[in-house]
Amino acid sequence: MCYNIPFVIKGDEPRPACAVHGVAGKLAKERVMAIDDQNLPKLVKEVRRQLALSQEDLARELGISFATVNRWENGQVKPSKLGKAQLDNFCTKMIRQGKLTLSGGDK
Repeated sequence: MCYNIPFVIKGDEPRPACAVHGVAGKLAKERVMAIDDQNLPKLVKEVRRQLALSQEDLARELGISFATVNRWENGQVKPSKLGKAQLDNFCTKMIRQGKLTLSGGDK
């Protein structure tokens, strides 16, 4: 299984794809760029900014500790595969609800 947080590139508009299954059904032929661990702090901060969540609120949503979110955002530790999957699932859910938009620059 892939636990990276990929973006599907179609034309000039990047869109998130399912990180657990690679790319979703119809998008399978499109190019995927995975977010590396170096960009994760920016992603976490951007997700929190767009959703107006504190680190504690995001931690609660993901079912992890505040300290873990804080360390991710400050680049002190890399998330585990499970942590990445939890973050990906949360982001996917928020994107589907129209509450979160991530551009290729946030990857």
